[in-house]
Amino acid sequence: MNRFCFVAIAALALSHPGIAAGQAKNVLFYGNSFTLGFGSTRSVNALFKDIAIAAGHPAPLVQSAAASGQEIGWHVANNTAAIFTLIPPAQDWDAIVMQEHSTKLTRAYPGPPAFPASVADSQSDIVALYNVAKLRSPDVTPVLYETWARGPGHAFYSGVTPLFADPAEMQAEIRTGYDALQSALNTATGDERALIAPVGDAWEAAGYDRLHANDLWHAQNRGTMLAALVIYGTVYGDVTTSDIDLTSVLSSVGLSAADGMQLTAAADVTLNPIPEPCSVILIVGGAGAVMFMRRR
Repeated sequence: MNRFCFVAIAALALSHPGIAAGQAKNVLFYGNSFTLGFGSTRSVNALFKDIAIAAGHPAPLVQSAAASGQEIGWHVANNTAAIFTLIPPAQDWDAIVMQEHSTKLTRAYPGPPAFPASVADSQSDIVALYNVAKLRSPDVTPVLYETWARGPGHAFYSGVTPLFADPAEMQAEIRTGYDALQSALNTATGDERALIAPVGDAWEAAGYDRLHANDLWHAQNRGTMLAALVIYGTVYGDVTTSDIDLTSVLSSVGLSAADGMQLTAAADVTLNPIPEPCSVILIVGGAGAVMFMRRR
């Protein structure tokens, strides 16, 4: 199923007041500096929690097992204890957010294994990490945190033999890579449970406008805020973030109301493009769901 269609339909189901209404979510983040928020003053997971509270949800338990510079395979080998220790014994994880190394799904990855074998390697790793999470929480939802292309002007796009023509070409490879990870997870789960939080697509929709840090690699506060918005929208099934009062969240990272308007617009157009045939489903069921979702 088209990734955007799946997110849109899931949003209708999750927004229904009879489905897990009023229950606080438990969310565990795995990743590296892109999750930790290097280049920013706060982490993605911290902003994710604040956005959920600002949207009117019960305060979620949000934990991070991210480690700088690491791939998912490293976490599988060295860092799975967090799945069992960072949550009270009587509770389960609702979602595990997994962010792969920013180049491993592209030709920029130096290996080993060399690209494109690195994609198959990541597929095995992502399934292995999910399987450990499932031992602790059988109904956990795997959420893939799709990363972003290097910024315009990065060395990847210059020189005699550039790796990519431009950020669009790099983002296309990242997108294809995360689609491959989702496919592997869905095969492992036997259903279409795995979600993609299309963060990199939202960065592209925003025109990479003041999202990268000075290294054209990591995120500055605007970029980390956009990542958190998209992951929030994916986990909570909320395809409209622009009506959330984000005043205090924006202030915590030194961003303005104008920044918030620009970033939520990019998040919303990415979370809810409503392609066919989703539009028919959403027209039939969307009115009541949207009314419920807007009661912040």
